[in-house]
Amino acid sequence: MIALITGAGRGIGRAIAIALAKKDIHTILVARSLHEINSVAQEISSKGGKATALVCDITSSKAVTGLYEKTKRLGKVSLLVNNAGVAPSSKIEGTSDQIWQNAFATNVDGAFYLVRAYLPDMKALGGGQIINIASTAAIEGFSYTAAYTASKHALLGFSRAIAKEFAKLNIKVSTISPGFVRTNILEASVTNIVVKTGKTSKQAEKELGAMNESGKIIEPAEVAKAVLAELKKPLDPNGREVII
Repeated sequence: MIALITGAGRGIGRAIAIALAKKDIHTILVARSLHEINSVAQEISSKGGKATALVCDITSSKAVTGLYEKTKRLGKVSLLVNNAGVAPSSKIEGTSDQIWQNAFATNVDGAFYLVRAYLPDMKALGGGQIINIASTAAIEGFSYTAAYTASKHALLGFSRAIAKEFAKLNIKVSTISPGFVRTNILEASVTNIVVKTGKTSKQAEKELGAMNESGKIIEPAEVAKAVLAELKKPLDPNGREVII
C-alpha cells in the first residue's frame, strides 16, 4: 500500500506518517518545507520503514498536478490523508480577505485538488480510502475563528458529498475531527491567551484542554491511532465521522 499524507513534516501529520510506516505502508510525505519532511522520512527509514518526501503547495491546483506526476513513478496511491491545515484566529473586523482566502485554500481547496488528482489511482486499484482531518470546529462554532470554523465546516461537507459519490467505487471516506491537539497551532493559541489575559501557559493549556471531550489536550499519536482504526472499518456510503 502507498499512502500520501499532507502536512507531514510535524505534529499530527508526522505522527500519522510514522504510525502508517510501522504498518509497512510506503508513506509519501508532503509539505511546503523540504527540511521538515526530509527529517521525518529519515526517521522512518532509520527504523526500517519506507518514506518519500515531496514538496508541494497544495493550495495550487497546478502544483498538485505536478505532485501526481512525481508520485506516478512510485506506484498508485490507495490511501490519501488530507491533514494540512491552518488555524487563523481573529475577530471578524480583523479578518482580512487574505486570512479568509488562505484558510479555505489550505483547509478545503487543497483537499479537493488532491482527491481529484488521486481518484484515478483508486479507481484503477478497485478501491481506496480518503481520510480528511477536520476539527471539532467542523461541528460547532468558536469565537474569533470564523475563517477556520467555516473552512472546517466546508471540509466536512466535502467529505460527506464524496462519501456518497465514491461508495460505488469502493472508496471509503472518513473525517476525523480532533479537539485541541498538542501542535504548533496549540502553542500559538496558548500564547494568544497568555498575551490577552495574563494567564500562565499552564492555565491557558488547561483551559483549552477542558474544551475537549477527554478534558485534556490530545496528543498527535492519539489522532494517528484514530487513523489506523479507520483503516479497519468497513465502507459506509454516508462516510464515517469520528470526533476525538
